[in-house]
Amino acid sequence: MDSPEINAAGRRDTLLGVTLVLSAAVCWSTMGLFVRMMPGVDLWTVVFWRSIFGGLSIIALAMIERQSFALDWRRTMTPAGIATTLFIATGVFASIYSMQNTTIANGAVIASTIPFMAAALAWLWFRERPGTRTIVCTLIAMAGVTLTVSGTLAAGGGHLNGDLGMVYGTFALAMVTVITRRYRDTPLLLSVALACLLASAFAFFLADPFAIPTGDIILLGLFGIVTQGGGLGIYTMGARRLPSAQAALLSASELPMAPLWVFIFFNEVPAKETLFGAALVVAAIIWNISKELGTRQKPEPAAA
Repeated sequence: MDSPEINAAGRRDTLLGVTLVLSAAVCWSTMGLFVRMMPGVDLWTVVFWRSIFGGLSIIALAMIERQSFALDWRRTMTPAGIATTLFIATGVFASIYSMQNTTIANGAVIASTIPFMAAALAWLWFRERPGTRTIVCTLIAMAGVTLTVSGTLAAGGGHLNGDLGMVYGTFALAMVTVITRRYRDTPLLLSVALACLLASAFAFFLADPFAIPTGDIILLGLFGIVTQGGGLGIYTMGARRLPSAQAALLSASELPMAPLWVFIFFNEVPAKETLFGAALVVAAIIWNISKELGTRQKPEPAAA
């Protein structure tokens, strides 16, 4: 039997993990708010500054994690590492483009289906068979996304390109999830950092980064540090202290928070189809992960 001191330490570690993962979700949920705060800044300039600051902050986190200034960049040069870098880099452009061209609520609903899209891709790629519950939850989540996009079409399709941009961004991150699951030695932090620097270098040739006010550059720097460096780093530290299903469930709290910020500060009201779609996706996430947690925590029967 564990001592009270060990149990208390375990509870404190779990509480710290919950706090860190929820903090990461808050960081990620501010992406739309940052984009709305700079409506006149073009896509290329946003990606340039956000990716520079985000990439450097992730490199700093990788150094802290390794407790060394030397980083093994060669590990990112494997086929899996290169694919991860390219998917993340293109996903960065797609996500920012989406937030500039659709509602934040629409983007959040679509992005929240990453776990289900990853499950489908894993089945198509290497026949990792999902459970019946995961299949049902995937269908529910897809119905939520379809309902959300249908609201865009009913309104004349003005946000359709933005919705499609987030569909690709979600696909890119789902592919990264599947790649790192298949090739577990892929250095995720370094691949993300390299992707940020690659995206920034590409955007530099299409942007005029110093044409915007200094205040916007500072905001874009905070955008990168908070949503890329801060969000990813905090989540990584928190997820290590929790079951993966519990960490995923807590990170899903980003979905309701993302549109809440822009509603509070910019009065951006989601369409009713978006609200219904979000409800379906949230229900699918909670049902799927809570059942998984219940299964994992079920005590084993005592030996006869």
